[in-house]
Amino acid sequence: MRSRLRSRLQWIDGRGEHAVVARTRAYGAEILVKFLVLVGLLYMPVLLFHWGEWIPFAVAGLYLFWELGRVSSALGELAGLWNDRRQERREPARSDVLD
Repeated sequence: MRSRLRSRLQWIDGRGEHAVVARTRAYGAEILVKFLVLVGLLYMPVLLFHWGEWIPFAVAGLYLFWELGRVSSALGELAGLWNDRRQERREPARSDVLD
């Protein structure tokens, strides 16, 4: 069974305690390309208005922080799924012992 997460990660069930998390695309390369395109787009007004050359990199750095937040959220979501699945596997064993 596969469940689609809010992020680009996918949970793939495995056997026993093993599980696999698959990504749909080359995530790191895509972030790098987006960062460079954003810096390039922000660099145009810098050249036009003679602003500081560090501004595009600082603003594009905010994009990297946003992506870091998305990855952190996805890992939290995966941890929640992992804990839910482990809880479901352990509950039947506990009820058998108590009966």
